[in-house]
Amino acid sequence: MHALTRCIFLLCLVIVSGCNQDSLIAKFTPHPEAEIARQAIDDWRTGHVDRIKPLLSAQLAAITDQLVAGAPHLSSATPRSVKVVGVREHVLNSVKQFDITYEYAFESRWMIADVVIVEQGDRREIAGMHAQMEDRSLEQIHAFTLVNKDAAHYLALCLACVSTLVCLTAFVLCLCTPMRRHKAWWALFTLVGLVTWHFNWTTGQLDFRPVSFQLFSASATGSAYGPWILGVSIPVGAIWFLIRRRKLATPRGEPGRPSTQAP
Repeated sequence: MHALTRCIFLLCLVIVSGCNQDSLIAKFTPHPEAEIARQAIDDWRTGHVDRIKPLLSAQLAAITDQLVAGAPHLSSATPRSVKVVGVREHVLNSVKQFDITYEYAFESRWMIADVVIVEQGDRREIAGMHAQMEDRSLEQIHAFTLVNKDAAHYLALCLACVSTLVCLTAFVLCLCTPMRRHKAWWALFTLVGLVTWHFNWTTGQLDFRPVSFQLFSASATGSAYGPWILGVSIPVGAIWFLIRRRKLATPRGEPGRPSTQAP
């Protein structure tokens, strides 16, 4: 049973491991790019587009009139809070691109603003800017809730729960079943699900990945500022064990070999 115990211990470490989302964002936020992005947003929303013109790329500078026209639709008030809610970095042939997203919280509304900064050598320019006002914060928009959800959301949640339950049931039965050999490997196999459907809890979009696997045949991933994604897989390992359980079990009266014996 020592091999099985070690496997379960490692599995638990994977499950409980994780990091605070805000800490991760803070860790990977680039400087001084983040400060440049925020200043550009502040100049834009307060109507001082002329201040950021020297930093704009040729393509963005050509549509400066659109930035000027869009400024009145953004709040120029003093925000209650400002924080980075998204950071992406791309590097290709010594060209770096930073996509930085800020969330501004005002008295009754929020503003989500994106800035794209491209760097090559000592040259740095703003290649893209986008902002929009929202009635709710990103945390509220992407909250995991059952309020105002349709049948597809309930179905996805039920399938995720059922798939996990099947895996855990088969896992417990495997532990309780006397077997000649390979018990540890069979126990781990019962937790494996193949073929995955990913369901976006915010938008209801469904994504199918035929070549994939998941532990417990289900998953739920998300962040404070992004959508929750439910993953549901077919509990192949659990189903196969339940089908073969009688054949794998050691007959009564027959001494079984140690379950940790290598194949």
